[in-house]
Amino acid sequence: MSNTAAIRDQVEAISGQEISRTAAPPLVILGTTEDVRAGSVLLHPNAGLPESVHFRSKQYGAWKILTGVNGSEVERRLSEAGWHFFFIVPATSAGAMSSDRNKAVRRGLKRILTQTEAQNFNALEIVEITTRHFLGLYYVRVVAHLRQVKHSPYLRDLAPYHTTRNVWDFKQVLKRRARIGRTAKGI
Repeated sequence: MSNTAAIRDQVEAISGQEISRTAAPPLVILGTTEDVRAGSVLLHPNAGLPESVHFRSKQYGAWKILTGVNGSEVERRLSEAGWHFFFIVPATSAGAMSSDRNKAVRRGLKRILTQTEAQNFNALEIVEITTRHFLGLYYVRVVAHLRQVKHSPYLRDLAPYHTTRNVWDFKQVLKRRARIGRTAKGI
């Protein structure tokens, strides 16, 4: 059995999708917990990137781990292309516990990726991963900054029907005054 056939069988077993034997699928390089470390950038699959910027990556679940670059390098290359890579402060953290170190790291990463998706961000930069071992259990804490890749210079676009609040509209004030009429103060 050739190496590509063995890799294809492994990918098929992991993804749970059936791959036709006639057409060769694109080779997917799977990332492991050892690939994720401080400075790693993870991108959501729906994150749009400019065509002029290419990063090497590994698949980690539904997300991609950018290999060979850190957050500042990604930001520099995106800004050269005219795109923005927003940095969100404060950092987000998630913890997990397991009897196996790799399982604890996977659970911690899964929790932080779930938090990122829940807040509608499409990227994540790992700040630190700390592991503690006590009474046969590993406790892992993953700290990361949420990031957003966008072509627009605005982090959040306004809804099309958004109206600003707490702003005086003098035309409406005068119309309301005319409708109410004069009022007597006091008494």
